[in-house]
Amino acid sequence: IGLVNQQRMQELYDQSDIYLMSPNIDNMPGSILECYACGLPFVSTGVGGVPYIVDDERTGLLVPVNDHHAMAKQALRLIEEENLATRLTDAGKLECRKYTGAAIANEWKNLYRSLVP
Repeated sequence: IGLVNQQRMQELYDQSDIYLMSPNIDNMPGSILECYACGLPFVSTGVGGVPYIVDDERTGLLVPVNDHHAMAKQALRLIEEENLATRLTDAGKLECRKYTGAAIANEWKNLYRSLVP
């Protein structure tokens, strides 16, 4: 659908049942955090920083890069396996707490303290 402004993103997430993301590289995709916050189950390639913010089978589903068959299979699992999507999105909402402003500020503070003798 092309470029979408931020105000419309919530509407699009609400209209969606599954989010599919298939980059070849991505450092830390904000869209995964948005899926966590919105309760939207997702399938993503496990590239770049994605595995650092997604626990495969707990908070989301990861597949190898360029494997469209695996992507489709995991998407079908979300539809067919009872409670899988709910289990993932519940865990994702809890995971989202790690990325609040207060949590991140605390991590930076702890890092700085560890660097000062």
